[in-house]
Amino acid sequence: MAKQTLADLSEKEFDELIEGYIERGDDQMEMSTFFEVMAALEEKRASNVVELTGTFADGDVTFDATTPLPVDKNTIYVGDTKIVLKLRPEAGNQKSA
Repeated sequence: MAKQTLADLSEKEFDELIEGYIERGDDQMEMSTFFEVMAALEEKRASNVVELTGTFADGDVTFDATTPLPVDKNTIYVGDTKIVLKLRPEAGNQKSA
């Protein structure tokens, strides 16, 4: 059986491991172990990259038809989160009326 590392644990498994460690009370975690855990969590967090493409005109972002996430004009949906983009041109790039 292959040895499992902290990076292989699910979030729930990691939480249970840490909780069990805390409940032991008299043990202390070595700093090297702490930094290994933090590095593994950071690596896992950045493992999913989503690239969205589209256009920006007149204050509206219009995403290309094929996207890996559900989108609308100026809106991205991630799970139960709705991200609304409210963009404005840079101060030097505004059109004069």
